[in-house]
Amino acid sequence: MSPTRIGRQTPTKSYILPYEMTLGAEAVKIYKRTRKKAMEWQTLILDNLMGQNEEGLWVHSRFGFSVPRRNGKNEVVAMRELWGLKQGEAILHTAHRTSTSGAAYKRLVRLLEASGIKEIRGKVKDGYKAGKSKGQEFIELSEKYGGGRVDFRTRTTTGGLGEGFDLLVIDEAQEYTDDQESTLKYTVSDSKNPQIIMCGTPPTAVSSGTVFSRFRTDCLAGELLDAGWEEWSVDQLSDQENVDLW
Repeated sequence: MSPTRIGRQTPTKSYILPYEMTLGAEAVKIYKRTRKKAMEWQTLILDNLMGQNEEGLWVHSRFGFSVPRRNGKNEVVAMRELWGLKQGEAILHTAHRTSTSGAAYKRLVRLLEASGIKEIRGKVKDGYKAGKSKGQEFIELSEKYGGGRVDFRTRTTTGGLGEGFDLLVIDEAQEYTDDQESTLKYTVSDSKNPQIIMCGTPPTAVSSGTVFSRFRTDCLAGELLDAGWEEWSVDQLSDQENVDLW
């Protein structure tokens, strides 16, 4: 009988700054209330992503990670957002496609429901409010549960202009353009402890974004003072059916 094989749980390439403590375990604990279990590689990302300095500020105010499709990278973001909701954070979750931002909204709703937090309606006075208009979804917790809010948007060159957030999520980051970055990066400029997360898959020949690839190059070269990066990859184009590479 052949031994059970699992995918590599540590990144193939990473650049992580030293930190005093991490709130990653707190995020995992909240996630466990949904009766789901975080995988080892997901907890590793969260620990590094949520590392803090001695003043309680994020060591990585910008953090990127690249994972092949269908491996659970969006669950990492959901865990971070669940924690942020409980802390009263204002969060903007952006994606390249409306269907992707909508899926992120539905994922977070399912996790809240699974953890016992219900939508405010009828006799339910405490829980979460939900805005369900396509392309303009939001989730807002009542004060009893932390009072945080997540807005879900499809990216444009003007989306988010004039709004302020503590956490900016760039989903489908391989499609993140310079024009979009020039608008969105200022949405967290007024926060006392801002963070930007970029998550995506390796860019393809038709990907329109340049920010993600440039961020990866600069971060791995150690040229960014406040940034972290993790990825799961192979060094060159290879046979995708090669199980050893998986």
